[in-house]
Amino acid sequence: MRFPVLFLSGLCLALAQEPPAHQKLISTLWVQTSVEWQVSCRQSFLAARHALDASISDPSSTAAIEQAAHDPASLRNLPLAIIVDVDETVLDNAPSQARQVKAGVGFDLALWNQWVSESKADPMPGAAEFSRYAAARGVTIFYVTNRDANQEAATRSNLRRHGFPLSLNNDTVLCRSERTEWSSDKSTRRSFIGATHRILLLIGDDLGDFLPGARTTAANRQILAAPYQEYWGRKWFLIPNPSYGSWEDAIYNVPKPQDPGEQLKQKLSALRP
Repeated sequence: MRFPVLFLSGLCLALAQEPPAHQKLISTLWVQTSVEWQVSCRQSFLAARHALDASISDPSSTAAIEQAAHDPASLRNLPLAIIVDVDETVLDNAPSQARQVKAGVGFDLALWNQWVSESKADPMPGAAEFSRYAAARGVTIFYVTNRDANQEAATRSNLRRHGFPLSLNNDTVLCRSERTEWSSDKSTRRSFIGATHRILLLIGDDLGDFLPGARTTAANRQILAAPYQEYWGRKWFLIPNPSYGSWEDAIYNVPKPQDPGEQLKQKLSALRP
């Protein structure tokens, strides 16, 4: 009877000495190694291409709820636009996530700023091709991002490097805090674009790319999204992002704990076995 006790004790000790897995390990590996992630992105942009053609042919169609209350006649002669998010929608920041995993750290603003300044993010699968297709149809692409305003130049450089269309006449990269009223909630920027353009499609990786008020509880997010089920796949297109977003913040008790151990504890409590 002693051997099993000693064996189990040794096993427990060995497990205790193993470094804990980083909370973003599996999600980062999925993005960086799986065909499934690549296909998920490409099929979203392919579906968006088909929806774009349908939206162009319907002169009263709009994808922005901020514009939905407008008189349909007022939309008919407006220039056409699409709104896309940047991070994990058209630019892939998985290498930044991988740096966190390798270093054993959580989100670090200095590391993020360094990554953005490098302008090295690759395009998301299918994103550049879709954007060029839309531009060829006479549609302006607006990049509505929660990157800080002081990161706009690096963001433009990164987008330009991969051939994303950038207007020569208008500022189409709209960053957080670029104007006083432009907070992380993107509704004000959608309204700003909607004043001059008919918004055909919204493409993003977070509920906040489509609706205001996404940073709330998990239950409230369900209620918020419920009236818009018919928009998905027709006017709204979601790119998979398993690494972070307002969905993760909704897991935590308010305020979000800073301690990684407490974060993990609350994530485990949110599971439904």
